[in-house]
Amino acid sequence: MKSNFKNKGICILVSSLLLSACGGGGSGHNDQSKVEEKPTQEDVLYQVSYQSPNISLERYLDEFEITKYSILNNQINFNKSHNEPLDQKILTETKVIEKGTPQSNVIKRLSSTQWLYERTPELKQNLNFEWVKLEGQNIFDRIMPGYREHFDLTANPERLDQNLIKFYSTYKDAVFPQGSYCYRLKQSQWNQAYQESFFSFSDSSTFNEQKRQIVDRYNNLGEDKKYFRLLDTQWHGYKLIGLENLETAETDSRLGNSENQSTNSQFFSSHIWDADKHLAYEKSHPYQGGDSPIDLWMKQNQRLNNAKLEHGCFAFNTQAANTIKNLNLINWKQGDSSDVGQFFGLRTWTYTINE
Repeated sequence: MKSNFKNKGICILVSSLLLSACGGGGSGHNDQSKVEEKPTQEDVLYQVSYQSPNISLERYLDEFEITKYSILNNQINFNKSHNEPLDQKILTETKVIEKGTPQSNVIKRLSSTQWLYERTPELKQNLNFEWVKLEGQNIFDRIMPGYREHFDLTANPERLDQNLIKFYSTYKDAVFPQGSYCYRLKQSQWNQAYQESFFSFSDSSTFNEQKRQIVDRYNNLGEDKKYFRLLDTQWHGYKLIGLENLETAETDSRLGNSENQSTNSQFFSSHIWDADKHLAYEKSHPYQGGDSPIDLWMKQNQRLNNAKLEHGCFAFNTQAANTIKNLNLINWKQGDSSDVGQFFGLRTWTYTINE
């Protein structure tokens, strides 16, 4: 049985993550597209994102965005996010970073494929990319990975996602020209583990009860136990219990205080996250469920995330971005490059069940 955990916060997963703005899949992708020679290094990169309708959030239209990020002195600076105070306390094994501490929130380019995200001077994340040659590959499948295969794209005037349907119906056969490339995220790794929490302890469920539940889940994993790590330790007087999937970097963790009260906590591991290992795990653990709407959504969501993992682009070069912009029947809105959260794809993503 597959265990499903969801991460929150600035963490490159893919999950949600998983991967940030764009992805690929379907036609045109194979290992030959991976670039051995180095394309011309540019001082700009572009992300393409899709925001689906969400009635509960009173968002009744879907939209596409193209966000341009300028690279100055090998850095991407985020005006809104630079020096933004932490809204939660962070614990590392050796230090407490208090709520309100200014965050660096800067991306540093070490080489064309090696980047570094600095959240604070203590917390840094290595980002390892590969260049992917896009010449001749399908544009829709790169921006909306897996949708052609796993999403209902039937035109219907009653649908709220009219921009998605227009994109597919009008440009489903369009391909990228020569000189088009994108970044694919291969690996990421924090320089040290840390946990983040509001430290809002409650008596509703004791820490010992939470610990017992997580330990029981770990002990019942059977053959899958090899993919997981049980976290059971103390940092700075707080007890930590958690279950970490070593292949997907997903965690489920709780903090406890000296009074046996518990609170939610987000644990970020220092283990290497690898896109190919994550994908292999997901493929070997397909969601097992029935035909209820939530089961169908879970199955579809996993398939779409797998498509992003396998063929996903984190960002495009100028030639590829200009080609996308020239699909002018789509209203490509300008994204906000001043927010580091948008760079890492922290948006609300929703899916319509494919009937």
